[in-house]
Amino acid sequence: MDSLEVLWLPQELAPSSIADSRVVVIDVIRATTSMTTALAAGGQQVIPTGSVAAARATADRIRGSLLCGERNGLPPKGFDLGNSPRSFISELVAGESMIFTTTNGTAAIEMVIDARELRIACFRNVSAVARVLSDATDTKSTPIIIICAGRNGRIGMDDAWCAGHLVERILKRSPSLELGDGAQAAYTFAASLGRPTPESLAKTDAGRALCDLGLDEDLGHCAKVDDLSVVPIWCDGAFVKGGEEGADAG
Repeated sequence: MDSLEVLWLPQELAPSSIADSRVVVIDVIRATTSMTTALAAGGQQVIPTGSVAAARATADRIRGSLLCGERNGLPPKGFDLGNSPRSFISELVAGESMIFTTTNGTAAIEMVIDARELRIACFRNVSAVARVLSDATDTKSTPIIIICAGRNGRIGMDDAWCAGHLVERILKRSPSLELGDGAQAAYTFAASLGRPTPESLAKTDAGRALCDLGLDEDLGHCAKVDDLSVVPIWCDGAFVKGGEEGADAG
């Protein structure tokens, strides 16, 4: 029987478990929301890196690419864009390669790039991700692992919340999946919280940090649910549109 597990922190990951798994990374506030938004707006590819230095070195190799991301919530010096999903509009990113580095999200992604299949999710594409994973379940006997990026090594309420919504949608389409304890806990947690709102996300640690920086408007984008059909997939060192989605204007 296929299995579905949620890891509430990347540190729970056993590296030996990913080679034959379909992996989804979630960092709602804000990395996976911004990356998904960027590809929906017509971006060519998103290349995540674990450090600012690596991001700059990658940008030097890929001439014309955009440096994007944050440290302590704000774009490092010389970056073209930060990590605000509001910034990734078609006028700025259509056809562009974007080099991303963030405090938590890209670090989690770097841990799982050897997965059999790697995708990213957020509230904006949660049903689309569930559809893709459920469709694959019919043809591949492969475990699904959903990884929450967390915040500075601690559980992130926003990520676990989104993971629970993803579990719920996957189960509707593939009810025979065997849930691990982390998946069952995320499912129950999300059911108790319901649908996210900017106000509810503002009560999370990550949301409060954004509000302290005057970036609370980003939470309105992070709280959108199912308005995008893009399901980014890892291919040759970058996230690109998976090919199963229609075109979105982000």
